[in-house]
Amino acid sequence: MGDAPVEALLPRVEDITKGWLLAVLEQAPLEDAASILAADLARDGPRICEAVVRALADDDDLRRLEPGGVLEPLVSLTGELAGAQLSESVSRAVDALHAVVWSALRGELPGADADEIAALAERLQLVVELVRAAALRRSETGAATREGVYPIRATRAADLPTPPAGEAQESEGAAQAPDALWIGAVEDEIVQAEQAGVPLSLLLVELDDASRVQAAETPTEASATFGRFAQALRGVVRRRDLLACETESRAWIIARDTGRVGAQALASRAASAVTEARPWRGAPLTVSAGLAVLGEDGRDSASLIEVAEEAKFAAAAAGVAVIHELPPKGEGETGGAGPRLVS
Repeated sequence: MGDAPVEALLPRVEDITKGWLLAVLEQAPLEDAASILAADLARDGPRICEAVVRALADDDDLRRLEPGGVLEPLVSLTGELAGAQLSESVSRAVDALHAVVWSALRGELPGADADEIAALAERLQLVVELVRAAALRRSETGAATREGVYPIRATRAADLPTPPAGEAQESEGAAQAPDALWIGAVEDEIVQAEQAGVPLSLLLVELDDASRVQAAETPTEASATFGRFAQALRGVVRRRDLLACETESRAWIIARDTGRVGAQALASRAASAVTEARPWRGAPLTVSAGLAVLGEDGRDSASLIEVAEEAKFAAAAAGVAVIHELPPKGEGETGGAGPRLVS
């Protein structure tokens, strides 16, 4: 579609994204508004809108949205960013994006004839259906989550989407388990941090009483509660960090260029953000967090994960959000001072 006014629309992708966010908020019930990932939509929405706009004019850009295309993982986020979980709500989120892009497109075609408008409408419909198909495939993965099979979802400024846990992803005849994706990311970051001589920290944040939430609520209600936990974490994770959700109630943060003090501050902010989210049955959501620092607590992914787990369990046992410092091995057994705490 050489006549598509792509160059005129590209500088407006942020405005298009704002319009999409407003449309999503308008169509969502008030009680579901908290599940809309506004911060993530503000970050990733312009990239999605740009991908849609570019595909209007270029067949190569269109193919990037197809299954297996380089932009398919990005546009598959369309429903999730809008807080949509069921197929119908995913389609509504895509329809809202369609309407906003079409409105912007028509604004650039004041003198276009009927045939040109019809051709552009048909092209946009083709683009939108690729986005819809990608978003629905991701939604079906989310349905597995509510049945107890959880995705490990990694997020940075550039997305690192991953398949659901328990489902191998084949590449060139070799299978890679989802766990290996985020643990592999930890190992890559360790290598880069050591080469650059910069600090690196690994944080584990787990929602307290997650089993009570699952037992007391329907799958849909529980998923919305866990969504508030994930959204709170996304709000505090910095653009340079990587967030991997191991389950709906358990997440890892790989904090780049961050030593112990910065990691403790990040863990405390995460705990506060979850507590400040919408309460569950009148009580605030709370978390227990643990952290490990490269070099001080270990030099490989296994040792960092182990120390972060120990710190998280110590925090939970002490009834606080974050353990400031674990005692040396064996000190707690010999009457040492024990861990210092952060409430």
